[in-house]
Amino acid sequence: MQQKSSKKRVVIFIIAAALAVAALFCVFALYSAERNEREALNAELQKSSMELYIRNLAVSEREEQKQNAEKLHNDETAQRAELTAAMLERDRQELLALVNPWNEVAEDFQPRVVEIGDSKQIDERAYSALKNMVADCKAAGCRAVPLSAFRTREYQQGLYENKIQRLIFDGSSPDSAPYEAAREVAPPGTSEHELGLAVDIVDNDNPELDLTQEWTPTSRWLAQHCIEYGFILRYPDGTTDTTGIVYEPWHYRFIGREAAKAYTESGCATFEDFLNSIKG
Repeated sequence: MQQKSSKKRVVIFIIAAALAVAALFCVFALYSAERNEREALNAELQKSSMELYIRNLAVSEREEQKQNAEKLHNDETAQRAELTAAMLERDRQELLALVNPWNEVAEDFQPRVVEIGDSKQIDERAYSALKNMVADCKAAGCRAVPLSAFRTREYQQGLYENKIQRLIFDGSSPDSAPYEAAREVAPPGTSEHELGLAVDIVDNDNPELDLTQEWTPTSRWLAQHCIEYGFILRYPDGTTDTTGIVYEPWHYRFIGREAAKAYTESGCATFEDFLNSIKG
């Protein structure tokens, strides 16, 4: 009887041990499953976080690239605007350059000239204006001919010296001839023709550079319409004391349409007076 009771207790112990082991296994299995689930969840969260980080980084990089591109575009636009403004100001200064017996052309000045036909040249900025003015003058029934335009300093020197010799031949003294010549032919360095912005235009029926040119149909038309093309009659009658040059009804100077309009509206008698008015 005692032996049976001992066996029963052994069986119960074994069963209890088995149940405990089973319980421990279940607990371990549940713990492992929960840990694996947590690890999987953490891994998924880390993956999601990394993907989000990469997306945000990509967005940030794209935004930075966009901002850099916009900044570069703005910088380039600003630089172009500054360059354009500088070029416009340079053009303005060149087109309004004063050249007369007291203001010489710089020796290193390089005009930007283009061909206008018959081996003549003019500043490229005046080309279209001159072409249109002459064409419209002819369309009005006149016979306008550009007789002289850009001149090199050497060519101007030859014209000046030739004038001096002719005056001496006509009776002027060698001492006074250079001063007399300078009133009609600008000494080298003081001629607007060296700028490439001046042009002598005559009537084909009267190609002489003298006062009779004033009464030709061409000169009358040009005197009335030259402003519309950006030209002015540079040496009006009665202004020699200011310009240093005698009246030349054939000599036109390109200063640009806006400046020519302002010149006309100012009421100034000479280009010199006009420049003084806009400076002060």
